[in-house]
Amino acid sequence: MEEGRGDGPRGRQDARNDRGTAGRFRRHHRRSSRVGVREPGRPRSRSRPPRIAADGAAVRSFPRSRRGRRVLLGPSPDRALSRGVPVSAAVPRTFRRESRLFLWVALFLILFLNLLTLFFFRRAVDWGSESIERRASEILRRLPIDQPGAGGGGSLGRVALERDIVYVATYDARGRRVRTLGGEIDAPDALTTAVPAPGKIAIAWRSSPILVVATTPVPGGYLSIAVDPGPGAALRPLARSFTLVVPIAGAALVVLAGFYLRSLLSPYDRLLAAADRAPLPVPAVPGAHAEPGDEREFLIERFESTIAALKEKERELKARADDLETGARLLSRNLPTGVLSVAADETVVELNESGQEILKLSGNLHGRRYQEAFETIPEFRDSIGEVLSERKPVGRREIRWVSAGESRSFGVTVTPAEGADGRFLGVLALFTDLTEMRKLEARMALTRHLSELGQVSAGAAHEFRNAAAAIDGFADLALRSPGRAAEHLKAIRREAQEMSRVTSDFLLFARPEKFARERVDLDGVASAAVAETETAFPGVVVRLHGPFPAVSGSEVLLRRALVNLLRNAVEATPPARRGEPEAIRLDGSSRDGEILMAVADRGEGVEASRRDEIFLPFYSTKPRGSGFGLAIVARIAELHGGTVEVGARKDGGALFTLRLPEAAPSLRHPPASPAPSPG
Repeated sequence: MEEGRGDGPRGRQDARNDRGTAGRFRRHHRRSSRVGVREPGRPRSRSRPPRIAADGAAVRSFPRSRRGRRVLLGPSPDRALSRGVPVSAAVPRTFRRESRLFLWVALFLILFLNLLTLFFFRRAVDWGSESIERRASEILRRLPIDQPGAGGGGSLGRVALERDIVYVATYDARGRRVRTLGGEIDAPDALTTAVPAPGKIAIAWRSSPILVVATTPVPGGYLSIAVDPGPGAALRPLARSFTLVVPIAGAALVVLAGFYLRSLLSPYDRLLAAADRAPLPVPAVPGAHAEPGDEREFLIERFESTIAALKEKERELKARADDLETGARLLSRNLPTGVLSVAADETVVELNESGQEILKLSGNLHGRRYQEAFETIPEFRDSIGEVLSERKPVGRREIRWVSAGESRSFGVTVTPAEGADGRFLGVLALFTDLTEMRKLEARMALTRHLSELGQVSAGAAHEFRNAAAAIDGFADLALRSPGRAAEHLKAIRREAQEMSRVTSDFLLFARPEKFARERVDLDGVASAAVAETETAFPGVVVRLHGPFPAVSGSEVLLRRALVNLLRNAVEATPPARRGEPEAIRLDGSSRDGEILMAVADRGEGVEASRRDEIFLPFYSTKPRGSGFGLAIVARIAELHGGTVEVGARKDGGALFTLRLPEAAPSLRHPPASPAPSPG
């Protein structure tokens, strides 16, 4: 059976020796595990995966550092991570242990030296006090002993003066002063010392002034002397204070040192914890050097690894940024769409080549104010200013302008640009050239128009022939019946007016209408159209619901279009329902850069199969209709860059919607009235 070591000092020493031997064996094993064997002729690899020693230590081979040491940092980080243990937990925290040990040793050494100094200081003060007390006792023993009430005061006084005693006093048996001899200081009226036993001397210290008082019994009372202890006596109260203060200060210093050590190591612990969270290998920098099992070098390795990783990431990000910038420039250069960016300070950041070609601009616009750069295209300039001020996107909008005598147009969308943090950066405009498309549409419209014109001409000729036949018939009747000539002349006049109206409609439809665009207040146009309709059809009530924003166009043509739509709604509604409050409505609204004016009726509605034909000339389902009313509405909408469409009302009836483009920002508000001239 193996003999136990026991718990005595010898047993503990043996255990320490065994641990030291085991530690030396492990260090030897780690050093030997770093020695690799390679095959003959095989080149040495610069980078090899870490080897795991028998005790779980990760050994990574790197080029030797200037100090000639390689890195070995505690147990394997891979094994530590596989166990769910932080990497730093696998690294012995020698720095923390050494810091605490150093601070506590230094603190206790200082306390020990202070206590030792206090001890010797107190001993010196006590030795001086004892010397003074012995001197006072010797002086008192050598004085002639007299009774308190007896004579001999002269001899005591001479002795007191010869011995340099402060005072000599005698007291009776009750301790009351009998007389005082010598000195400038009077003795106290009563004994200040304890009552001494026969043949003994009682010593007491007087504080103010500092004196040593010695008292001994004499026949009939007591004899007391006071001796000046000298300047060293002032150290006695100081020694007593030091004896009380130094231990308390030492205890407070220990407590403060504990808190200070904790706050001192707290940043280090946080740094070590942050190093644990870094997803980097340990170590990750070739050529690094570290002491085995030292977390300080662990932090250095992590720091160097982080710096290396950040530099590599910076290179990657820079390369990606360069690639993205190159790709963006290539895309912007080859994109057929114009791209414009304007900063929040109203300066142009970039306009690609396609944008310059579309806008017919040349030169570098970077840094110029957008008002100056696009002063020749007011609607485009106003759209950019609107988004800059309101920070709301502007929907698709078509802008027309004249460049070098040529009419051009482009479609543009302007949106605010914001950063990742939501900060307003400026505006971004995307626009496409519509000039050629509009020319093609114009040619196609002309072809369609000529085709329709042929149909219109045939219809107009038919209308003229009917009207001419009616006029001829009424004229013949007037000649045959002179008494009814006035009645026949009225009929002839009515037919002539109908021919004039058909002629006007034909001319409006047959030839492009040229008119000067101006700001049109649709509120006034809608109110006038409603009033005209209610006058033409007594008993009809049209409900008007706004708002009706301003547009750019002809007030006369837009009013005629609304009157035609309202007249068509009244004629489509049965007479019995025309007086209902919501039978006929005119609603206005704006959406996505368009103005919508919707006219609703209570008629039978329009079948889906006939909705494309209803806007053709001379198409009518009414007995006396000319078929020009809705065709004229479509023509007026086309002249204003809008459209007209028909749908079904939710609660029964038809719904005609006239869509017009929204006016430019400069035309949305009425011009300010000029100020009255003074005088």
